[in-house]
Amino acid sequence: MAQAESERMRVVMFPWLAHGHINPYLELAKRLVAASPDDHHLDVVVHLVSTPANLAPLAHHQTDRVRLVELHLPALPGLPPALHTTKGLPAHLMPALKRACDLAAPRFGALLDELSPDIVVYDFLQPWAPLEAAARGVPAVHFSTFSAVAKAFVVHCLKNERTPSAFPFETISLGAAEEDAKYAAQLVSRDDGTAEIPERDRLPLSLERSSGFVAIKTCADIERKYVDYLSQLVGKEVVPTGPLLVDSGGSEGKRDGGRIMRWLDGKEPCSVVLVSFGSEYYMSDRQMAQMARGLELSRVPYLWVVRFPNAEDDARGAARSMPRGFKPARGLVLEGWAPQWRILSHQSCGAFLTHCGWSSVLESMAAGVPMVALPLHIDQPLNANLAVELGAAATRVKQERFGEFKAEDVARAVRSAVNGRERMAARRRARELRELVARNNGDDRQIATLLQRMARLCGKGQAVPN
Repeated sequence: MAQAESERMRVVMFPWLAHGHINPYLELAKRLVAASPDDHHLDVVVHLVSTPANLAPLAHHQTDRVRLVELHLPALPGLPPALHTTKGLPAHLMPALKRACDLAAPRFGALLDELSPDIVVYDFLQPWAPLEAAARGVPAVHFSTFSAVAKAFVVHCLKNERTPSAFPFETISLGAAEEDAKYAAQLVSRDDGTAEIPERDRLPLSLERSSGFVAIKTCADIERKYVDYLSQLVGKEVVPTGPLLVDSGGSEGKRDGGRIMRWLDGKEPCSVVLVSFGSEYYMSDRQMAQMARGLELSRVPYLWVVRFPNAEDDARGAARSMPRGFKPARGLVLEGWAPQWRILSHQSCGAFLTHCGWSSVLESMAAGVPMVALPLHIDQPLNANLAVELGAAATRVKQERFGEFKAEDVARAVRSAVNGRERMAARRRARELRELVARNNGDDRQIATLLQRMARLCGKGQAVPN
C-alpha cells in the first residue's frame, strides 16, 4: 500500500526582538521541522520573523525549511535600524523599540499575506500579532520563553490586583500577598507614556488571544504543578515543549581559540565557579566592586563573564570598566561572551553563580552543576526560589534588596557551594536533576504533542494520531 503523501504546514514564528527569546523560537522551529516528516504525515516549514539586526547573525541557520524573514520597523527618532534589537540597546530606548514594533503591525500583516501561513506562533510582547492572524482566518498560539512559575505568579497577581491574594505556593512567594502584588506591579508598569499598548495588558492579552492552548519552554517533570496552575488561571491547556537546550556541537570553542577550555583543563574537578549574569544586564560600579572583592575573598578559582555597555550607550549607572586596581589572582575574567554551556559541562566546573535567568537555570540543571543564586530583577527572584525548592541551588547570596549585595556574602556563598559541608549532597541532587532535564530534552513526545495541537488548530495532518 502506498504511503500517504506528507501535507505541508506553514508556520510563522514571531519572537520578541531579543536573542534570549529568538534562540528558543529558533530551536523550537528546528525541532518541529525535524519531527514532522516521518512521524506525523506533515511537512513543516517555519518562517522566523525578526528585524534585519537580529537575523544577520543567524543567517547560517537558514535552510529550505527554516527560513528567516525580515520585518522592517518604522523609523522613530533616535532608534536607527541597527538598534531594532535589544542587544546593545540603551535601557532608555526600550519603550521606543516596543513602540516601533507595535507600529509595525500592518507590515507584519503584509508579511502574513505574502507567506500565507497555516498558523502563527507569537511572543507575549506582541499581543496584536494574533489579531493580524485572525483577520486573515489564521489561528495563532502564544509560546512563552519564561518559566511556568514566573508566568503563573504574574497572572495570579494581575487577576487579584484589586484585592491582593497570596500566591498559593509558599516557597515561591516573595513575602506577604501585598509584597507579591507590589513586585508583579513593578514588572508590568514600565510605561513611559508613549506605548501603543499598556505594559500591564501585554501578557494577559497574549494569553487570552492564544488559540486553544499556550506553549511554554519548560520541563513538565520540574514545573508540573505550576504548569497546571497556569492552565487553571488562563482557562486553557498549557503545553510544555521541554527545555529546548541548544547543542553547539563544540563550535563555540572556535570563538576563543580554546583559551577558556585550556584554563579549565588546568583546574581540579568541581573546583571552579562560573560567574555570569546574562547577556543583557549591566552591573553598576558598586556591584562590580563588591563582586570582584567577593570572588577574591572566596579563594575559589572563578571564571567571571563581564559585560559593559558600548561607548555610545546611555546605560545610566552601569560600570564602564573593571574596578580600579583589580587584578584577578585566582580567576579568569572574560568580557562580553563565553561558551556558557561548554563551561558548565566541563569537569572542573563545580558551581554557577547566576542571576537565575530561565535559560541559565535550565542549562545549569542540564549540566548537573549546583547554582549559587543571585537574582537581580524581573522574573529572576521567582526562578531562584524555584531553584531552591528543587534543590538545584546549593545556596544563595544574601541581599538587602535585589541587586544590593556585599563582597563578604558573595565569598561566603561561593565557598559554601564549592567547598562547604553540604556540597556533596548538592552535587548528588544536581546529578539527579541532570538526568531529569536530559530526559525531558530528549523526549520527542513533547514536540509531537505540540505539533499535534498545532495541526489540529489549522486542520492539517488528519492522519496524526490522537
